[in-house]
Amino acid sequence: MKTHTFDAISFIGGLAFTIVGLVFLIPKTPEQIVDLLVNSGAWFWPIALMIVGLAAIIPVLMPKKEAEAIESGDSD
Repeated sequence: MKTHTFDAISFIGGLAFTIVGLVFLIPKTPEQIVDLLVNSGAWFWPIALMIVGLAAIIPVLMPKKEAEAIESGDSD
């Protein structure tokens, strides 16, 4: 597999999706937590946005072990 350099656009996009999801998920007052849990549909889209954001961020942040092995001349 060919390694890729850090993709800032994907990282920023994933971070934006995650932040937007958190903004809509976190209630403004503690009393709104009960309403949020009762109204189960209110948390679906924020969670979906956070999953999409994390799916874009995680591959960017993962270490490239295979690339390091290829560069050092190790062939397993």
